[in-house]
Order: sequence, then structure tokens, then C-alpha cells
Amino acid sequence: MNNKTIAIIGAMDCEVERLIALLNNKQKINKRNLYIYKGEYLNHKLIVAKSGVGKVNSAMCTQYIIDNFNPDFIINTGIAGGISQELSVGDIVIGKELIQYDFDTSALGYAKGYMCTGINKDKATKYYSDDKLILEFEKALSTSNTEIKTHQGIIATGDTFVATIEKKQEIKNIFNATACEMEGCAIAQTSNANDIPCLIVRAISDLADGSAVKSLDIFEKEMAEVSASTIETLLKSI
Repeated sequence: MNNKTIAIIGAMDCEVERLIALLNNKQKINKRNLYIYKGEYLNHKLIVAKSGVGKVNSAMCTQYIIDNFNPDFIINTGIAGGISQELSVGDIVIGKELIQYDFDTSALGYAKGYMCTGINKDKATKYYSDDKLILEFEKALSTSNTEIKTHQGIIATGDTFVATIEKKQEIKNIFNATACEMEGCAIAQTSNANDIPCLIVRAISDLADGSAVKSLDIFEKEMAEVSASTIETLLKSI
């Protein structure tokens, strides 16, 4: 995968700072309230962007990058709340499938998460990380010295910070989600629509329950660094 143009998107400064620091011949591009850095790392051209929090911000950022930089693939890095009981703070979740848990037309008889696509109205609409990128990512981590635990699963995206056991259980019951956050599915949806492979990666910063706010205060920056470090590992291996 040498000599690729790779876009990396995070919502917040803490999610992209480490990756911006890697860039050689760095250029800063301010456009449409986006904060984008262009540069080189190893044999790759990198576009690293802070999108802002939430689905609309991240979708706009993704489309702008696709239109202006034509990346070979897109990586989304950041933090998430753990839904699965198998997760601990510090684990990595790969969004093999992604849904929008707060898209709700159930009053019309459709499944929650169904995005009015005309396909499978009885199921949540799914978007996907690229299988080849998932394999490359897992291979890179398995051959490094990291002891980080990785999981594949469904990431549930919505414009709400999940911080109650009740909401966590609802997302788990309806969508069988592994983790929840606020940007991943929008990035995957935009990438899939443009036929650009993507990889959605999250480090668990909290367990999306009553302790979520306190846990996020403690672990937000550290877990953002963990997620970014795994992307750095991937970049070194491809």
C-alpha cells in the first residue's frame, strides 16, 4: 500500500494531535470551519482533519476531503463508550458495521435505525468498514508490541452522549451494538456512498453508563492517544 493518499478524521483536537505531529512538510488548511492538515509520513500523503463533534460535522468533513483530496481510503479515529459487557476502558473497537441509533421513523412502522433507503425497512441500515483495511489493522497490531485488546462489532452512532444505563441497554437490545459514539456511522455512510474504503476505529473511554461523564473526564485524552497510536502503527505497516 505504498504511496497512498490517506485521510484521517477525528472529531476533537485530542483525537488528531498525535497524528498531526507525525506530518512532514505540513500545511494547514482552514476551510468551512474545518481544520485540515496536509503532509507526508513515511511513503504516504496524509490528510489529517478535525471535523468537530457530531454526525453532520463529520459527514461534511468527509465529503469535503473526498471532493478535494481524493483519498485512497479514510480512517476515523477517536473515543467511544462501551456497550458490550466484554469491553474495558482502553480496549479498541473496530466498527465492522455501523448504524445510526437516533434515526427513528418507527412511528411510520419502520425499524429504528432504518434510514429510509427503500431496502430492508424492518432492519437498521448498516454501513461498513472495509474488510481489507480491517485485516491490515489487526495484522499491524498483532505484530507490534502492543497489548491492547481489539474487538470487532457494531458501532452505534448518534448525536447524544450516552451516559445512562437505560440508554445503554436500549442501544444494546435494539442494535446489538458493541460501542456508541457520535461520528463513525456518518463517516462510513459518506465514504460508502462515494465508494471510498474506510476504517472506523475507537478506543473505549467510558462504559456509557452512570459513570460515563466522570470516566470521560479522566480518560478522554489518554484513550484518544491510544486510538491514534493504533493508527500510527497501521501507517508504519502499510
